[in-house]
Order: sequence, then structure tokens, then C-alpha cells
Amino acid sequence: MKTALVVLGMHRSGTSSVAGALTLLGAAAPRTLMAPAADNPRGFWESHVVMVLNDVLLAESGSSWSDWRRLPRIPDPAAARDRIVRTMADEFGDADTIVLKDPRMCRLFPAWRDALEQAGYRPLVVTPLRTPSEVAASLQARNPVSREQGLRLWLRHVLDAEAASRGLPRHFMPWASFMADWRAEVALINARLGTALAPAAGDDGAGIDAFLTPDLHRQRDGTPPPALVARAWSVLGDLARHGEHPDLHAALDAMRRAFDQAEDLFADAP
Repeated sequence: MKTALVVLGMHRSGTSSVAGALTLLGAAAPRTLMAPAADNPRGFWESHVVMVLNDVLLAESGSSWSDWRRLPRIPDPAAARDRIVRTMADEFGDADTIVLKDPRMCRLFPAWRDALEQAGYRPLVVTPLRTPSEVAASLQARNPVSREQGLRLWLRHVLDAEAASRGLPRHFMPWASFMADWRAEVALINARLGTALAPAAGDDGAGIDAFLTPDLHRQRDGTPPPALVARAWSVLGDLARHGEHPDLHAALDAMRRAFDQAEDLFADAP
């Protein structure tokens, strides 16, 4: 069975740096890489074709990448699965180990999980966690969204991604820890996911050192977030430190239900 290293994280959470490092460690990148941009000069390390497909799936469901509400049911799940399977074949061919990344997958992962398994992949999930206030600040720098909208988007993406990936081998990883010592975090990934990621023989990882430089951490914001966001951040941190536990899952389920119920009260929010 082939392996898909799925970098499943919120926009502006370090997903590009993680996906790039995994590619430099030998996993196959997609054939149609998104071009670098001013906000990500070293590349997004994700498929432009996958991004377009996810935008289409969100639009067909009455949503978009910047929608913080629950995702309505995809109109035709079987057709969506088949489109994803075809896209995977086009983008990755017969590569044994691939890196798959698009933050939109946080909200679409039930469909992607089904398609990956249908296509013969074993999904292994790596979720970088960046402080929600920094995510909101980074979104504000790139997009015309408020801090409150950024925090709502963070909460929706992380809660949905956690629930949808539950039961798979996965590693929650503070992005700051990864940037400070990627070797230690890769060792944890290998231990938790059963992978054997390592630089090529004779390579001491200097290429990754040169890629993961401190200037990638542009926005820094220690502003305390609202209570629900702070609580989700704390519990996800516990998952990163201690691994899976039913009490942590239950706490995240309760927060997701509360957030879902709040939609009616804030129906006028962007």
C-alpha cells in the first residue's frame, strides 16, 4: 500500500514549511506545484490542481475557503471521491510516498480520507499547530479579514480536521517546535506514524536547515484569544504532548458542538 503524508492544518499555520521539509526528506511532491508568492516566497508545496478541486467542492457545497460555518453535505459524495481519486493519479502517479497539503482539506477531509483509501493510500496525518493569534495576524496581513474572522476560521479548521482524522495515525506538532528543532520533530513523526523519514545518505540535513530559516516566522502576536479559542489551543497542545486520549477527544467534541450551535447567533458574521 502507498503512503500519503497528509499535512492537515489551518491556513498560515506553517503547513508550507512542513510540506516542503517532508518533500526534502524524500516524499514525492505533486506534479503541478503552486507557484511561490509574495506571502510564501519559498513555495506552498501544494498542488494547484488540488487547490482548484477543493475550491470547486466547497463552492458546490455552498461554501468557500473563508467560510467559518459548518460545511453542508457535499452534493454527490461518490462523484467527489472519484474526482479526487483521478486527481491523485494525475498529480502523483505511482509514487510510493507522497506529500499532500491544502488547508481546505481541513473541512473536506471526510471526502479526502475516503478517496485516499479508495486509491490505495495509507493516510498518515501531520498537523502543525500555530498560535491562533499569530494565524489571525498572518491572515490579516494577507487577506482583508478581521482578527475575529481569522480566529473563527482557525477554530473551524482545526476542530473539523481533528474530528475527521481521528482514528488515523497522526502527529500534532507545535509549529514553533518544528522550526526550532525539525530533527526532533521528525523523530517524533517517525515514532508515532511508523515512518522512516531521514535525509538522503550522506546528507546531514543542511538543505532543510537552509529552507527552515527564522524569517519564515513573520507574524508574532501574543494577544490572548477568546476563551473557546484558548481552550481549543490548550487541548490540541495536550494532544501534541501526550498523544491520543478519549478525554481530549470528548473535550474537542464538546467545543465543536458549542461552536456549531453558535452559528445561528452569529448568522450575520462574515
